[in-house]
Amino acid sequence: MKQQILFSLILFITSLSLQAQNIIYHGAKHYNIKVEQFKKEGTLPKDAIIMLGDSHSEYGADWNRFFPNAKRIINRGVIGDDSQGIGKRLYQILPYKPHKIFFECGTNELSHGWSVEQTFKGIINIIETIRKSCPNTRLYVQSLLPLNKEIGIWKLLQNKDDMIISLNKKIENYCYKNKITFIDLYHPLLGVNPKEMRRDYCRDGLHLTHKGYECWADIIRPYIYE
Repeated sequence: MKQQILFSLILFITSLSLQAQNIIYHGAKHYNIKVEQFKKEGTLPKDAIIMLGDSHSEYGADWNRFFPNAKRIINRGVIGDDSQGIGKRLYQILPYKPHKIFFECGTNELSHGWSVEQTFKGIINIIETIRKSCPNTRLYVQSLLPLNKEIGIWKLLQNKDDMIISLNKKIENYCYKNKITFIDLYHPLLGVNPKEMRRDYCRDGLHLTHKGYECWADIIRPYIYE
């Protein structure tokens, strides 16, 4: 009996270990709703600019309001998404050969318990898929954003400020070595305290206020119009 219990315990621990090593994708309800919505919207306009990412991109809503004279900007951000989810919906974007893609993700991976290295590999997979499928598309890789624990604490991101900084550096170095445009959103959004997003840019500890999005728009404006 004791041997059977011990064997069951070993199997359980082994299972947990494998789950920690292998990232399993599970599409959330909102993800599936958005993918279906994008499907119904159909063909993307010629020479579109795509905002591709997670909640940071989706909450930007109609990005065209910031850039009235730019080509049409299509929001393809999905709340809660990560590199695995983004990878599974690239078929809705890449066949249309967009003019530009502004890509960001990584925060949700860290909140899901991914390591910096796992998150980095997921991001690089998206970058290289875009580059191989759309060599003429201008790709802009944006950094992760800072947090502000004074406004709100996201438990799954608590004490992960240094992971965000480390991941941003790895992404920046990769982009530099591979001649990809890297856009630093992190430092312009900081406030007076190091590692903390400026208070009036942050509404809940993680996501941006309208003023925060105005700052983001100012950062990418030269790339939108180039």
